[in-house]
Amino acid sequence: MNNVPSHNARPFFDVARDIRRGAFIDEMADAIQQVVASVEETGKAGKVIVEIAVAPASKGQGAVKVADKITLKLPALPAGETIMFVTPDNNLVANDPRQSTLELKTVEVKTQELKTASA
Repeated sequence: MNNVPSHNARPFFDVARDIRRGAFIDEMADAIQQVVASVEETGKAGKVIVEIAVAPASKGQGAVKVADKITLKLPALPAGETIMFVTPDNNLVANDPRQSTLELKTVEVKTQELKTASA
């Protein structure tokens, strides 16, 4: 195997455009957009990882199978916390069972036109 760069290599994007008849490029664009949105939302780093596997298509030479895999590593928002209260039966509830509830009533407010004083 020769590790010398070939100056006649077909450009990567030309090859990528042919993988799954263009679906690979479309999915990559969507993946990058998703990661950028998550990075903007969280302020944390994210990744798009692309894996391209090449295997012989048959025992003969001249044809290969190309498989791609796109993996997203999205930054996560920290999980929220909820304060809960423990009942005497050791269950969790949102309201403190030791605190009584207030019976609140709606108060109607009458609006009046303000009067202005003349000098």
